[in-house]
Amino acid sequence: MEIWEFDAEVGESPFWDDASEHLFWIDIRKPRLFRCGDDGKVLNCWNLPAPVGGFAVGERGDKAIVALSTGLAMLDLGTGLLTSIVDPEPDKSENRLNEGKVSPCGKYFVFGSMNDCDPTSSTGSLYCMSSDLSVRHLVGDLRVANGVAWSPDELTFYFSDSRASKIWAADWDSTRGTIENIRPFASPTEKQGRPDGAAMDMEGHYWSAGVSAGVLNRYSPSGSIVQTIRLPVQAPTMPAFGPQGLLYVTSHRRVANPGSLDGSIVLVPVPQQGTLQRRFMFP
Repeated sequence: MEIWEFDAEVGESPFWDDASEHLFWIDIRKPRLFRCGDDGKVLNCWNLPAPVGGFAVGERGDKAIVALSTGLAMLDLGTGLLTSIVDPEPDKSENRLNEGKVSPCGKYFVFGSMNDCDPTSSTGSLYCMSSDLSVRHLVGDLRVANGVAWSPDELTFYFSDSRASKIWAADWDSTRGTIENIRPFASPTEKQGRPDGAAMDMEGHYWSAGVSAGVLNRYSPSGSIVQTIRLPVQAPTMPAFGPQGLLYVTSHRRVANPGSLDGSIVLVPVPQQGTLQRRFMFP
């Protein structure tokens, strides 16, 4: 394994952009959006005014949607200018937005929320933003919405609740950006690794960052753990497939006794290829 050493407080949401061959990722708490070359060198860093839980790079590569604690905003990657779009939870002042992934077709940005003051409170939800920037509610009663991924055939949608330690599968409608028939997929133990962010390989296996156990778990389509990779960080937060089966795994330092590598990005070579990560097709 290779290590890109960073001191991220809460490194999250790695996104390998095939078009530019760069890795984008965020530090939720500092808060910043980064763009790195394939050697780990930081090429750009955008400082943000509030905690950031997720993002989506625009199709033209000049703008990004950022999911802040204050709501969704458009970030101009050239000037750093932020333009507010919408706050999907204006009545939940203790919540912040968390996680975010673009659907395989590029037309939807699915993002979640969580209670930032009490992560055991079930005030979190999942939402879907369409390419016209309209937002719809998908599912509620979550503690920490996380683990968004789609199956290779784009028919099954996965998501998790990191605090409840549960992963669900649902039927995905790619024409409307909606889900139905939500069903249990897996319930890992604390020692196995509570599910944080996730990625999907082309064989239909779900890769989940086991944030409580310092591992990366690979789940079969039936929901069984078929492989566990121990990592040199205590709290991995999300994997993302890059070129040639390489997995980029972010981590955070918010542990009782952080190690020297906590907050870094771990590069894990695997034989599997990941599903393509998409830019977001917004105006």
